[in-house]
Amino acid sequence: MRCPTCGTEWTQKNRTALFVAGLVMIAGGVVFLFFFTILWIVSLMLFAVAAYLIVWSTRGKGLWCRHCKNFPVFKGN
Repeated sequence: MRCPTCGTEWTQKNRTALFVAGLVMIAGGVVFLFFFTILWIVSLMLFAVAAYLIVWSTRGKGLWCRHCKNFPVFKGN
């Protein structure tokens, strides 16, 4: 498949690894939130990155364009 923005070939990332990395980051965010409440901003950052990885692995199907640095979340690809 090709990227609709630039026409470059999509690169396939390991969807399972992306999803598991997102789950591990959520667990890390929960640990920081409950045990180190002073570092709550770290939890927010971990939750944001985890959400990005989980959406990329599920909706984006692990596809990524190396040229324009995007992935197909809302497009029909």
